This record gives sequence, structure tokens and C-alpha cells, in this order.
Amino acid sequence: MSPVIATVGHGSTAYWYLTRSTGLVALILLSATVVLGLLSTVGWTSARWPRFLSQGLHRNLSLLCIVLIAVHVLTTVADGYVPISLADAVVPFASPYRPIYVGLGALALDLLLAVVVTSALRRRIGARAWRGVHWLAYACWPVAMLHGLGSGSDTRVSLALVVYVLCAVGVAAALGWRLVHLPSPRAGLRVAAAVSGIVVLVATALFALTGPLRPGWSHRSGTSSAVLSQLAHGVAPPTSTTTTVPAKTQVGSGLPSTPFTAAVTGTVTSKLVSDDQTEVDLKLTLPTTSSPIDVRLTGTPDRGGVQMSSSTVTFGQDNGTVTALDGSTINVSLSGPNGPLNLVLQLVIDQAAGTVTGTVSGSSA
Repeated sequence: MSPVIATVGHGSTAYWYLTRSTGLVALILLSATVVLGLLSTVGWTSARWPRFLSQGLHRNLSLLCIVLIAVHVLTTVADGYVPISLADAVVPFASPYRPIYVGLGALALDLLLAVVVTSALRRRIGARAWRGVHWLAYACWPVAMLHGLGSGSDTRVSLALVVYVLCAVGVAAALGWRLVHLPSPRAGLRVAAAVSGIVVLVATALFALTGPLRPGWSHRSGTSSAVLSQLAHGVAPPTSTTTTVPAKTQVGSGLPSTPFTAAVTGTVTSKLVSDDQTEVDLKLTLPTTSSPIDVRLTGTPDRGGVQMSSSTVTFGQDNGTVTALDGSTINVSLSGPNGPLNLVLQLVIDQAAGTVTGTVSGSSA
């Protein structure tokens, strides 16, 4: 089964999606800005693409990139799932969550802000000083790339990997084009820049392959054990996340006749079973039967929930697996002495309190 995401945490899902999407789009815009900056230094123009168009697009993309980064930072802080503050977004390497890689993001933001501020003051500080600071935009790109690879939750997602590869290829191609058009007397600079570019690209690729793309990155990235424990159990420590919900009066011990719809209540617990694997366990009770529904999801941690890789479900003597997972709506396929049984669980999960409420509908396959 292909991995799907269970949203069983707290906080705003909208903030989480905005954080991830604006981060990727900002990297695309930053890469496009670097590409246009390199091409503009060559002075490339055509009848359909005058130089002022490149300069205007370069400036506007830079401003849009800054806006998206601001949204990226604010939604990360507002989401509150990981302990990142506004100060962590501008002070490098101060965050308790993946301090090196969140710190690289703060450093990239500081470099971009320096470029924006000096561009606004260009007439006052002079062209030479402005140009010297403007080179920081090129240094910002590999820093931002490492930040995305090291701190992003989507690094292993195919679409995100395609974005990273296309951004790297685009910047490398533009750098190669720029080096080809350097004047002959600057051959030494051409060689040095080419070697530096190759080293940066190879080092970034090796970092991705040996770091974020390998299991156990959550632990190796520098996240403290306390934060990892909180990420696996909501915001409270493991001993305080489970709240027992009294079961309603039990009417019988057999499974209800299909089709049926009933209210369910129960508990949710989660724990880390390895560096990059978490287990979420839902224990649900129905008012019409003494047989509980036990749903166990295993996979990589994702915002208080799990990016599911495997599952087991039991209901009385029936056993099965999760067949579809959409947020907190769970489809289950079971089999037992009375034949196949399909369940649809529509749940409201409060992982901070450890409680579950909702409904379950059952039908024969």
C-alpha cells in the first residue's frame, strides 16, 4: 500500500500545508532568481526578451520569494507543532528542533534580508558596496537547499525530490553558461568558480543520499530526545497522554449485525518504536458490543500522526488491515468466522488529551 498521512495530531492542518508548500515554492523562486541573476550578468537579450524585462522579472521574483519566506516562517511558528519561535527564524542555530538545519534556514533568511535592505539603499551606499552584498544571494542558494533537505518533512516525497533536482540542474546550467562567457583573461576565475560549483553540487547530493534520504534522520539531524518524545506523543510526555474513556453500557458480546452505524469512544496512544518509526494505537468501544476495535498504524512520524507503512485491525474474532486513510477517516477491511466485514471510522482525535470520539459504520463486503 502506498503511504498515506493520518492527521491525528493537534494544531491547524492549514498552517502545516502552508509551511510545506511555501517552503518548496520559495526554493523554486530563489533558484529562478539566481538563474536570472547569472544570465543578466552575461547581458543576454533578444528582440522578444529585452534586458529590462530580465531585470524586472529578477526583481519581482526576489520580492515574491521574500513574501513566501515570510509566510513560511509565520505559519511554522503559528502551527506550534515543533518548538520553533520567531527568534529561531532569524537567529541561526538557536532552535531546539534540528538546530543545524533550521539554523541554515535562518541564515538564508538573514542573507536575503541583507540583500533586500542594501538594494533599497543602493543609491546611498554606492554600487560597489551594493554589488559586494548582492553576491550573498548566490551564497544563500546552497544554504537554503541544505535547509530544505535537512529540516523539511517532505524530503523523501517524490515531488519534493523532483523540485530539488530541477532547482539544482537549473542553477548549475546557468552557472555553466555564465562561466563560458567570462572574458579570456579571467580564466583562473572561471576554473575556480567551476570547481566550487561542482564541489557544492556533489557535496549536496552526497549529503542528501547519506543523510535525509536514509532511515533514522529524525534522530541524526540533532533533534533532542525530549522533542522526539513530544513529537511522538503530542505535547505531553508519554506518561500523561493516555486518558481512559469509560465505555458505555455493553449490550452483548457478539459483533453487531450488518449494516450498522454506532457511536464510538476510546483512547489514542503513540510511541516511537525506532529512530524513524512511530506506532499509533486506537482502542475504540461501541455501546452495543463488548468487543473493542483495535487499530494499530505503523510508519514514519508526520505532524503528530503517522505516514502509514503497515497496519493491523482487530474487532472481536475478525482481523484485517486499513485499506484507506484520509486524515481521521479510516476504512478497514476485516475477515472472520462470519465472513468479510468493511468498517468506515469517522473520528475526532485529540491526541493531547488521548481521547477519541466519532462513529463507525459496518457493512458486509
